[in-house]
Amino acid sequence: MISLDGFWDFGFVGELEQYKGASAVRFTTTLPVPGCFDLEPGFKLRRGVGVYRTRVAIGGPVTLRLEGLGPKAEILWDGQRVGEYDLPFSRAEYRFDAGEEKEHTLLIAVDNRADDSHDSLFPGFYDFYRHGGIYRSVAVERTPTWEISYVKVIPRDLAAGTADVTVELAGAFPAEAEIAFSFDGKPPVSRKLSGGKGTFTLTVPDCRLWSPESPHLHRLTVSAGEHVFETTFGMRTVEARAGQLFVNGKPVKLLGYNRHDCHPDFGYAVPETLVRRDLELIRAQGCNFIRGCHYPQSETVLDWCDKLGIFVWEESMGWGNGEKDLTSELFRARQREQTRRMARKSVNHPCVILQGFMNELRSDLECGRTLVRELAAILKEEDGSRPVTFACNMPFEDISMPEVDVLSFNIYPGWYVNSQMSDVQQFDAEGLEKALRKYETIAEKPEYKEKPFIISEIGGAALPGWHGDVRWTEEYQADLACAVFRHVLETARCTGVAVWMFCDTRSFNDYRIPARPRGFNNKGLMDEYRRPKMAWNAVAKLLKNR
Repeated sequence: MISLDGFWDFGFVGELEQYKGASAVRFTTTLPVPGCFDLEPGFKLRRGVGVYRTRVAIGGPVTLRLEGLGPKAEILWDGQRVGEYDLPFSRAEYRFDAGEEKEHTLLIAVDNRADDSHDSLFPGFYDFYRHGGIYRSVAVERTPTWEISYVKVIPRDLAAGTADVTVELAGAFPAEAEIAFSFDGKPPVSRKLSGGKGTFTLTVPDCRLWSPESPHLHRLTVSAGEHVFETTFGMRTVEARAGQLFVNGKPVKLLGYNRHDCHPDFGYAVPETLVRRDLELIRAQGCNFIRGCHYPQSETVLDWCDKLGIFVWEESMGWGNGEKDLTSELFRARQREQTRRMARKSVNHPCVILQGFMNELRSDLECGRTLVRELAAILKEEDGSRPVTFACNMPFEDISMPEVDVLSFNIYPGWYVNSQMSDVQQFDAEGLEKALRKYETIAEKPEYKEKPFIISEIGGAALPGWHGDVRWTEEYQADLACAVFRHVLETARCTGVAVWMFCDTRSFNDYRIPARPRGFNNKGLMDEYRRPKMAWNAVAKLLKNR
């Protein structure tokens, strides 16, 4: 595998200029990969087509791997188009003949111009900024005649230390192959694989469980002759039953935040050091949970959550999609494909205990329910070991919740209020408690009594440095956040909360700006540079003294 991360040549065609194709672009500078070009000097928040160019010495059949970019792109090899990319944040592979053994030119043309069509997975109205760039790593390797392409490990019996291991081969593989499995470097055991795919129940030697208190990871090496595939996994189970969520057979209370994998200086190409710091801050505060909103998470995020023992809800990309999106066949096809890719990418990460999709879709419509059913079925087909959910913002009108395992509500009492309460400016603990109890009556309905209930979004904004006792102040936000955590801790029916949100994040910058001062969603308990607001320290004190 040849990593292509580093500095690439870069050229830009602004949205008011005529784009004549990637091969016609004039390259004027170099930019980092991974990186977001619209945060670099000279291109700050500009719209257009950014073309990245690098040279690769290789030949013959190759596989180009993109870990994630966006919003969309075309890929050219020696001027010839070898693929397009239209699933933002998703892993993608392109297999083609690179030609003779020599230096070749790879171009990736990333387009961040507005695409508000009903087919688009990343339109401009989403409440997170439409950065353009190669968000995650790029690599290329020679494609062998055949290979071990996929390994899935699903814990089966914790007491017996067994797991179901699925192996898939790709290419011109033999009709029957001998596969060797070695756990943590111990002597391998062999099995016969026929037809290029099979599942084997194997015993994990010296099995240790993965949990937040002891996040132990096992390593599995799968080999067939010269072909080798390595992965880490955790021995743990997740169940949604009796109105609770159980990990390793024990009920858990999820306490944490929604977190965008974003930074004002790096966009969606957050360096590993900053990812780790974010997660360590969350863990040190006393929380154990993040919801990765609202797109598939990077391997860096999931690897560190595995190591630190942080529970993750991962979801494929969607935000507030309405009827015209939900009835677009191309949009639905893209949703199915990105959700399947997410499930396969993340299957061996024990930190991922919930999988979801379609944040705040019109779940009151039959077309919404149909898509929820389709996406839930894909997740169950790819990985039946994790409960499935989606974040619903219309629980009183919803008809789609019967299709998933966990009830999850995005609710904002104390912040977004109805017309009768529009003049309320000061925090009202009694009103908040009353509103939360009202939502919980839905979870208490007979048809939902077996499903865990999570508050998937809740919170209020604070402008850093503004103080007082009214909305938008740090004091107001602190009182609201503490009341929410206190309620979740004291309410048996509530399985957990993901407060909106960990830190302030750049949002849209248009006519709706009065709702997003500074061009940011300001509901973070830290500002965009991870400087704590009063609410962060108040919650830390509350959790420490619980």
